[in-house]
Amino acid sequence: MTHSLEQIAQLEHSKEFARLHQKFHQFNPLKVLRVDQFEIRHSNILAWLLDPNETHQLGSFFLKKLLTRLVMRAENEGKGDGIDFLSFLYSSFHDAEVSREVKTHTNRMIDLLVHVPSQKLVLVIENKFHAGESDGQLVDYLAYAKAEFQEPGYTVLPIFLTLASEEPSDDSYLLLGYEDVLEIIEQQLEFSKETTADAIYDFLSFYIEVLKEQLVHDAESVELALTVYDENKNAIDFLFLSQNDNFKKQAVYKSIYKQLAKLDESEKTALRKIYGAKKKTIDFVFNIGGNVIREAFLDFVKEADMPEEAYAAHIRFPHFILPDWSDFQETLGEPASAYWLGQAFIIWFERQVGERLKITVELGPIPYVERYRLLTELEKRDVSFQQSGKEEGKRYTKIYTAWTDVGEWASKQEVLKSMFVLYDAPELNDLFRKIAESVEVMEDATEEVEEVTESKLEKVLNKSTVPPIPKEAFDLFCAKHHIAEAERNYHWRNPSFVVPAFTRIEERYGMSRFDWWWHNGALLFWFDQLRDGRLKLILELGPLQGEDRVALIRELEMLGVTFKAVSKLRTAAYTRLYSNIKVIEDWQDAQQVAEEMTKLFQHPRHQELLAKIEAVSMASSDI
Repeated sequence: MTHSLEQIAQLEHSKEFARLHQKFHQFNPLKVLRVDQFEIRHSNILAWLLDPNETHQLGSFFLKKLLTRLVMRAENEGKGDGIDFLSFLYSSFHDAEVSREVKTHTNRMIDLLVHVPSQKLVLVIENKFHAGESDGQLVDYLAYAKAEFQEPGYTVLPIFLTLASEEPSDDSYLLLGYEDVLEIIEQQLEFSKETTADAIYDFLSFYIEVLKEQLVHDAESVELALTVYDENKNAIDFLFLSQNDNFKKQAVYKSIYKQLAKLDESEKTALRKIYGAKKKTIDFVFNIGGNVIREAFLDFVKEADMPEEAYAAHIRFPHFILPDWSDFQETLGEPASAYWLGQAFIIWFERQVGERLKITVELGPIPYVERYRLLTELEKRDVSFQQSGKEEGKRYTKIYTAWTDVGEWASKQEVLKSMFVLYDAPELNDLFRKIAESVEVMEDATEEVEEVTESKLEKVLNKSTVPPIPKEAFDLFCAKHHIAEAERNYHWRNPSFVVPAFTRIEERYGMSRFDWWWHNGALLFWFDQLRDGRLKLILELGPLQGEDRVALIRELEMLGVTFKAVSKLRTAAYTRLYSNIKVIEDWQDAQQVAEEMTKLFQHPRHQELLAKIEAVSMASSDI
């Protein structure tokens, strides 16, 4: 075990590991009582909070806030129709009765049952802190409650409370997450600190820390764990696996288990003591560093060729956008709050109960006028969503969800394969085209351009895959605009070209400082065939020598071309000057594709920019 002992010793000297261990071992009496590890103890705390007459002296604050959260969650849209939540929020719950472990007619136990006789309201709460569902239990609980409270006028609200916002097997249940519980308690302490008894405040503060540890891996802890795992992977794996046998079937760990099997008893005892002293920290580092869905997602975005700004490898909800969705911002506006990647849409993966992988596409909190118009256009194209999503004040609307089974969650390759099964699904790619079509119609309406016809839409959406950009179309475009053979390069997805002004600029500012496409010049045009069936024209400033690049940018700025500060750094390499997009009706029709290329090239905004580049090039040629 000499080699592994050296690595373990190195781990002991890791400053990052020490900091992480310190974070996890701050005193918390609830952890001493192991409240954090048992569902039943969380249910006891919830029962205490839900009862307005309990010793917390908070009255019905928690109960009413919980009802508010049920209404706010997007997953519950449509489930509470016909229920007058507003009347409940402004009513007295002084007679609320909270019961634990209520036995049903089939001898099952309901975790929490809240009965408010004066309001004829019953909450049936199934609490799943770590455990999964049992077959038929949700149906049984709801049937019991309805049978017990048959009196006319009663409202029975079934609630599925989980740690990771898993969806219930019974659609009639309203979804609630422990993140909701956390935020309710935090809000209470933030706004009522002065009126909350010290003992209650301290207890709830400790409970907040317990929930945060389960729910919120703060950025610092995650970064520390990733650093520790990256630098001490062998030691972490060795220590963790020495006390955990449930990974033996994973091929990647077989060699470690073989090494562990050869240890004598004294060595095994030493490992047990080391692991026992740092168990929580080692477990956290192993689970974060070796997070399969995150690792698979990083391979996914690499294979899908996504730029860094288009994704985030979150450990629970890795998410991304199609790279060109950032172009929608001019038409759709920016989200009203810090929403995922700051764009109108988001796509994310998440692991579901039952060993499934789920993908979700959601429209976020963009300005209401644009949101309503976009949802209306999507609706015309048979995109389904909760109708309440079109109401003013609604912020989040799911427009697509799909699942697939994962053969082996321990296998990164299996998870990666499942990600691509979901990503490449024809239904999802049809949605991408419908989104593109809807945004283009909105753009056309704004610019008073001819609106796309329904027949055109049908042709686009009926194609499950997009063929290559026809070479004939690119040749027709180049012939129309007098682009010589030496000034163009055909690629099935990204045909590119230059214009004479670019050559004149190169005479003054030189060529790129490293290989860039086929031309290695200062500027380049190319067409891009997007995943959602659109054609995009891009004009980009390339990686000139630092001082030359900055000098060219200054000249363009004098003519009114705007640049971000980062583009003006000497180390900057690529700066997009212009892009525009068109939906292609029929990719097989070379004439039509060529015409759309020309429309993109001759767009007034583009021609205005090109005239400024031409002016700089003429000034360059005069020197």
